[in-house]
Amino acid sequence: MQPQRRVLVVDDDLFMVKTLTDVLRLSGWDVHGASSGLAAIAAVAEHDFDAIVMDVKMPGIDGVSALKAIKEQRPDARVFLMTAYAAHELLAEAERAGVARILAKPVNVPALLALLTRSVAAQRPVLVVDTDAAFLLTLADVLGLRGFPTVTAHSLDEAMRLMSSEQPRAVLLHLHLGIIPPEEAILAVHVAGPASSLILYSGKPDGEESIPSELPREWIHAYLQKPFAVEHITGVLDAISAR
Repeated sequence: MQPQRRVLVVDDDLFMVKTLTDVLRLSGWDVHGASSGLAAIAAVAEHDFDAIVMDVKMPGIDGVSALKAIKEQRPDARVFLMTAYAAHELLAEAERAGVARILAKPVNVPALLALLTRSVAAQRPVLVVDTDAAFLLTLADVLGLRGFPTVTAHSLDEAMRLMSSEQPRAVLLHLHLGIIPPEEAILAVHVAGPASSLILYSGKPDGEESIPSELPREWIHAYLQKPFAVEHITGVLDAISAR
């Protein structure tokens, strides 16, 4: 079971906070509300949030100033600002401070839900499972440079621990992990993370034939034959992120 996603909604309009909180909660989010920039900064100091949705125009500390303070505490925080005003200088300042997206008010709620879902998916890493340490290091570096955070496992046992702690969006699994049969490895990964997209690969010429025919094909998102081009694997991962 995937951990519940946590979002902070910040607006001095309490009706707006309640509306977005209710909608997001119904969509499966763990939602916290705040009515000021100061309250938002304090909430971020106390909790980890997958996303923060915050109004720009608020009394006291405005949304852009709060964004800067939040980024000082948590540089990786994903902050989405909402505004009904075309304050170009302020919005340009928000861009420089690292805002994830600026949304127009009134907010298109279905579009916001889709945006937040994609944002959280993008934060989840790719897990690569292989006994070849040099290959793991090279692929992790390449994927990281292409914008895909990556964790690696040298064994199936290590992969199981990472499946639990990291909740990867995709798993690249070498079909041949020493003495472990392919069906055992595939089954273990699927049971540990049924929502993770499973990408199988092999360096053997007939590697695809090692995929057990009795396993449901919908468990497997793609198969890659080594050596594969970087653009090939990133294309597969891009398609997964867009779903």
